[in-house]
Amino acid sequence: MKLFLAAAIAAVVFASPTLAQDKPTVSGYLAQGFQVIHSDFGNPFLQFMLKKDNQLVWCSVELRSGETQSCRTIK
Repeated sequence: MKLFLAAAIAAVVFASPTLAQDKPTVSGYLAQGFQVIHSDFGNPFLQFMLKKDNQLVWCSVELRSGETQSCRTIK
C-alpha cells in the first residue's frame, strides 16, 4: 500500500500539466513545503490532505491524467 501511494504521489508531481500554472496544484503545494498528511483514492480521483504550519489544504487529482482538479483551503 505504501509503495502504491508513493508511486501515485510521484505520478501526480511529475504529470502535472504545465499549461495550468495559475491553478493551484498538488505539486505546487509540495514545492512550497506542504506535506501529505492523508491520502485516499477512489475512481476516478486521488485525494490529498496537505499541511504546512497551521494551513490545511484538500486537493483532488484525476487518476488518469494526473491533473489537479481542485484544491481548497480548509483552515
